[in-house]
Amino acid sequence: MRADVVHGWESDNSQFHLRRRACTAACRDLPDRLAVLLVEQDPEVVQQLSEILVGQPVEIRSCADPATALLEVGRTCPDVVLLGPATGRLDAIDFLDIVRRHEPDLPVVAGAGAGHGIFAARAAEMGVTAIVPRPYRPQELLRLLRSFAARPENVDLRPIVLDLGRLRIDGTIPQFWLDGELVSLPPMEFLLLRYFAERVGAVLTRKDLTSAVWGEHSRARSNTLTVHIMRLRKRLGDNEHDPQWIRAVRGLGYQFTVPLPGAALPVQEGSPGGSPGVHQV
Repeated sequence: MRADVVHGWESDNSQFHLRRRACTAACRDLPDRLAVLLVEQDPEVVQQLSEILVGQPVEIRSCADPATALLEVGRTCPDVVLLGPATGRLDAIDFLDIVRRHEPDLPVVAGAGAGHGIFAARAAEMGVTAIVPRPYRPQELLRLLRSFAARPENVDLRPIVLDLGRLRIDGTIPQFWLDGELVSLPPMEFLLLRYFAERVGAVLTRKDLTSAVWGEHSRARSNTLTVHIMRLRKRLGDNEHDPQWIRAVRGLGYQFTVPLPGAALPVQEGSPGGSPGVHQV
């Protein structure tokens, strides 16, 4: 079966090469977008990436079988291929071998996780463009893929929705979902929350947070950050005296985590420890 697929692909006058030459010529006049061919057998990964790319200037086509993906390279002219450790009539390394011999300039990014060491090593030997860890980190992956567009500076990516399980934060609208309940919030709190959520577990200094949200040369006072953190804690149902979402690390800064349900109880307006004076609707 491999020999049949390879022979069909390698014929310079094959329908696949004819389509690809025509497609390449046509693509010169298309609006800026990123065409991604995803070679992936895990349906959860396909669904995750498809959901992440909603609203982005990205066209994604997925194939579970590397042999089918090889034909799609000729039919659809992707800007970049995202290659998982798939098997089928061809395996992922066979796919990469054929593509490298006949389409040496086509960017191919290999995704390798725990247990995929042999695949990563073979892909590196075959001249894969880049190797990224699995599970994929959506924001970093999207930026990497964009770099392979014909005019990456013209591919305008939107911030993606951050999904942290209990907490989902919108990409552009100042709102989040906590345990499925929609919560709106002011723009500066939104920027602060996204900055925290993009760095779960990291200890961030007050200077880091102030510079990221208000700008490096901002005149925002230290208590401005304190007030915004207090407001975010309240919206997240954090306990001011035993915070679980945004913890203060003495002498260093703050650490953002996603607690298990029930780990933090909402502080009601007017209750002991509540801070009605800083509540903002």
